[in-house]
Amino acid sequence: MVTQQITAIALRILSIWLLIHLLLSLPGMALTFPSFEIFHQQETPKWMLFGVSAALFALGLLAVFLLFKTSKSVLTHSKSDFPLALNEDSQKVLFQLAGLYFVVNALAYLPRSLAPISSAFELSMGDFLTPVGLLLQLLIGVWLASRSAFWLKLFQKLRGRG
Repeated sequence: MVTQQITAIALRILSIWLLIHLLLSLPGMALTFPSFEIFHQQETPKWMLFGVSAALFALGLLAVFLLFKTSKSVLTHSKSDFPLALNEDSQKVLFQLAGLYFVVNALAYLPRSLAPISSAFELSMGDFLTPVGLLLQLLIGVWLASRSAFWLKLFQKLRGRG
């Protein structure tokens, strides 16, 4: 397999993961309707809440569709004659992609993890450790994405090649 084929497979897996995550988040969106009204202390029109949820769901489906189409496009343009060869540049790109994944994942869950801190009277250790863990994940992701040469050298040393 060539790097393009691996990229296409990764894009398909990402699109499937995003679709599953999107479907699993639907009950959570439905449960936020009553808490939204309690938080704002006023009645919000139901059509507005359903409209926002439908727009977010449609945007997620569009992202899934575009990722899947991109993977098909990558597969049609790939050359299947060449064996897989991971040179230093492609390994750096893999570290950068891993770092970007960590950054996006941490940024997606960080605001949600800060909500109990602002509204609770009594805080548990988990209320503090979850944001700390996500901040650590964010820092590691930024470090992976920005200093991929360091990580490449480190892993080459660990494998006994450097």
